[in-house]
Amino acid sequence: MNSMYEDITNFMKEYVETYSQYGQIEKTHRLMDKFYAPELSFPDDGVTSRDQWYERCLNHPAVQDKLTLDHLVIDEKINQIGALLKTQAIERSTGKVLLELRMNVNYKIKTNKETRDIKITEVQVFLESDPIKVTKLTQLYKIGK
Repeated sequence: MNSMYEDITNFMKEYVETYSQYGQIEKTHRLMDKFYAPELSFPDDGVTSRDQWYERCLNHPAVQDKLTLDHLVIDEKINQIGALLKTQAIERSTGKVLLELRMNVNYKIKTNKETRDIKITEVQVFLESDPIKVTKLTQLYKIGK
């Protein structure tokens, strides 16, 4: 069996780091093309393409979303990854953490075992259920505007 478990683990570690540092900045956000398929979707959020997602990521220039990977569950057979993440909304000008949440994220991926290429095709996010934190998140990231 030609397992991609280690490849997927390393891909996700690099993805989280790259998204946190470069994925929300106008000049560098295209580095995320390495991780996202053009047909990327967030079906629960109405995002139907990678470019639409980039628009969302660039919609909050004063706030940086920093992800920290706590745990991964990889199912190679169905090409899905479950991740437990900590996300921090950080004010860029001061470095102050404005909000911290936990979230479970389900990633659907496509893989090419010959080239070892991996791309995220679909993302479902399940946020911590604290209504005060969710309201603050919506305001900080201008969700729904």
